[in-house]
Amino acid sequence: MPFPSTRPPLKPLAALILLALSGQAAWAQDVPAMLKPITVKGHEQAEPEDSYQKIYSKSSTGLRMEEKDTPQAITNITRQQMEDQNIQSLDDALTSVSGISVNEVDIGSRTTYRARGFNINNYKIDGLEFNGESGFSGIGGAVNMDLYEDVSVLRGANGLLGGTGDPSASISLTRKKAYREFGLQGNVELGSWRKRRLMGDINTPLTKDGDLRARLVLSGDDSHTFRDNENPRSFGLLATMTYDFSPDTSVTAGYEYTYKKHKGTSWGTNVPIWFSDGTRTDFDRSYHPVADWSYTQRKNHTWFANLEQNLGGGWHADANYSYSDLESINSFGVLKANSAGSKWGLFDRETGLAYLNSLHSESEGTQHAFSLNVTGPFTLLGREHELILGFNGQRSEETSYQFSGALGNCHIDGHVPARGCQYRLDLPANWQTWNGNEYGAPQTFRTDARGVTRTTNYGPYIATRLELADNLKVILGSRYSYYKTYAYDYDKDNVKSARRSELDKKVWTPYVGLTFDVTPNHTLYTSYTDVFKPQSQRDVAGNTIKPITGASYEAGIKSSWLDDRLSSTVAVFHAKQTNVAKADDDRTVLDTGDQAYVANATGIKSTGVDLQLAGALTNRWNVYAGYTYMNVVDSSPNSSPRQDPRHSFRVSTTYRPNVLADKLTLGTSISYDSSTTSTPMPGRPLEGGGFDNSPIRQSGYMLAHVMARYEVNKNLSVTARVNNLFDKEYYREFGFYNGLIYGEPRNFMVNVQARF
Repeated sequence: MPFPSTRPPLKPLAALILLALSGQAAWAQDVPAMLKPITVKGHEQAEPEDSYQKIYSKSSTGLRMEEKDTPQAITNITRQQMEDQNIQSLDDALTSVSGISVNEVDIGSRTTYRARGFNINNYKIDGLEFNGESGFSGIGGAVNMDLYEDVSVLRGANGLLGGTGDPSASISLTRKKAYREFGLQGNVELGSWRKRRLMGDINTPLTKDGDLRARLVLSGDDSHTFRDNENPRSFGLLATMTYDFSPDTSVTAGYEYTYKKHKGTSWGTNVPIWFSDGTRTDFDRSYHPVADWSYTQRKNHTWFANLEQNLGGGWHADANYSYSDLESINSFGVLKANSAGSKWGLFDRETGLAYLNSLHSESEGTQHAFSLNVTGPFTLLGREHELILGFNGQRSEETSYQFSGALGNCHIDGHVPARGCQYRLDLPANWQTWNGNEYGAPQTFRTDARGVTRTTNYGPYIATRLELADNLKVILGSRYSYYKTYAYDYDKDNVKSARRSELDKKVWTPYVGLTFDVTPNHTLYTSYTDVFKPQSQRDVAGNTIKPITGASYEAGIKSSWLDDRLSSTVAVFHAKQTNVAKADDDRTVLDTGDQAYVANATGIKSTGVDLQLAGALTNRWNVYAGYTYMNVVDSSPNSSPRQDPRHSFRVSTTYRPNVLADKLTLGTSISYDSSTTSTPMPGRPLEGGGFDNSPIRQSGYMLAHVMARYEVNKNLSVTARVNNLFDKEYYREFGFYNGLIYGEPRNFMVNVQARF
């Protein structure tokens, strides 16, 4: 089967206008019957093609259920949405979802994603954990969406299937798979600021019957940005092969490689909010005071394998394994304010005085992840129920290298992030005349001294979906996790030290859900889920305190409309942290004299509403719309204002008007986030010295993007896009190290796509 056609529907408010103008209220038309081929699991039905909707999900319990029967809110980003919205990175994907907030600490390095008032730190690919965070290490910033079929955002806690973290959300990506029939796709994209991107995707059977088949995806990007001296480059490769040994047995194996080198990265926000005299700055969005040698680099090699076995009687076994090898390099240089020292490095408005801050760090990591489960039906008390038994986990090791200060301009004492070398506030410069080449990169080299952290997290789990009545079902689940992490150092002579820290915990995680079918199209649900997050603090006796528990309570109604073409969710939620570490008055740990802690504080609490609509209004009109209201209260020790908007709205739609022989598709997407509050570090400079670190506020803002696609013929299409249509000035970060990061101005892209 050829790759799915890219001819679909539009994006929100513009679609309503187009519909009104065209008079084509074809509500009763059917969605095209084209479906993706069913390649492996004969018991599974295929998902609809060219849609903004997925029918089935495994993300909550591992049981494959219709999404309306899953007692948690789920947002899916389908392949069609990725193409319509030009989603190329994990950042693009998550910013398109309502209720997900983004804190971009650096340009090209650290970005934090949050949901329901908590950081997101639970990421999976094909059901296996991976380090999706974006920081001094982690590959979140290098994820290439050309290699993936879809993204699922499960809101709330998800501790049943492993992983640690907060009751925010878990992100699940699905790799592209090999199908039985030939397909070929190529994309060429050009855009503002010399953007250039190429993608090729070929799927082919290797035997006549298609039992042996393969798929190869290649993707590359070499672009500049609206900022001076910034040039991100990326490359992605996916090679996967599937062989059906029999109708009951299938094996898949493959390799994935992602690479990203981002020239012109900043260490912290890239321009200050205030000058040293406390007055506001007003830089052009293009101003970017980085050194011309500043960059970050991420490489990731992943080998993966999967075995699927039909056991008979409706029972199936599934085994997955992946091994990843990661490499991270950071070489930052930027004029900015910084907390390390007495000068802070604020820009002088009159003299132009500023200081260069630099950091060089390198790390490597490996990760083994595995999963084994069996699922199937069983009969009890005259009714059929479902059961999954599984065992999964991961083992990772991360090494951060120490660098030498022997060559003179690299400090390695004091607090040095990621064990790198740095210079802070030693090198004066003029921000008004800065061109990026006044100072060279840190002169240093890697030594044998290094820090190593090893983490293991595995355990068995069980979940069952019990049919109590024809329209009433309860989902029960339980997991027992064994979590262990320890760290140790090697000195420059490669001598291993004693362990400097260790955590060893066993944690039980429950799952409870209830669904009630009011009608065949409307289902009420409620659920309780939780997840744990280890803490390193110790009590008076020297024992590590118990982990934080993050609990999610949720209730709502899920509905299907228009012959199941369209789905909606209305959910109310409450999430909270308990067992948060708190200083145990003036007591100390007996054997070390360090401050002792107890795990009895309450942390963040959030309460809110999620609304969602996804699918097809007609066979010409696709839509995704989401709204989140959230109120966050942080009662934890040393709490600070959270950069989470109270109101978040996303809508994207495509519409194919009945003109030009059905060859034209129009689309728009709109996002709105209400105001956010943050605490600047150190704060606005005061006359006479000192700082005012009162919370500062960024006003809410709305962004609009539009697209138009024309199908030249059945094999060739051309798409034009305008992002940030009204050229809204907004910030991706506001307050970190007294700085801000501007979002993209209005820009243009043209994409030519060929499919065979």
